Amino acid sequence: MGNILNGLLGKLGLNLSGLADQILVLGLTIFALALGFFSIRYLGKRRQMLQQERLAALIKGLHYAGVSREVFKRPNQDAHDHLLRGLRWLFGAAGISTAMYGYAEMQPANAVTDALKGVLLGIIPGAIGLAHLLFSWICKLRSNVATRTHIGGSGYYRAASRRY
Repeated sequence: MGNILNGLLGKLGLNLSGLADQILVLGLTIFALALGFFSIRYLGKRRQMLQQERLAALIKGLHYAGVSREVFKRPNQDAHDHLLRGLRWLFGAAGISTAMYGYAEMQPANAVTDALKGVLLGIIPGAIGLAHLLFSWICKLRSNVATRTHIGGSGYYRAASRRY
């Protein structure tokens, strides 16, 4: 965009290369402030609507239940959810590492150490992904132990399965 403006206005003797960066920063700042203002305004209106709804129910003599108790219950740990989260984190880590390595390799004065530093950026999300996979495995083991039925005092009953 700056090249086009410099090409068009360069014939007139105007140099806008420094001005374009300032306009971009100013525009992004105004956008962020406007987005923050509208989100705060929306949340305020939503809170006010809930308050009016609660008061209208109380005036009519109706019972206003509010928030259900199940909202505050601790969710059950599901092995499948952690498996999917772990895979997402691992693929994200691989994508970040690949992108940073490629970016560092395409630089004119590239060094192998700079490219490897870019690869190291994916270690943190990769570790989070591995932690989710480990927790998925632990949840699966816990659910297997919980589904077994206890017989007497000697041991657990488990269904026979084929061994290959």
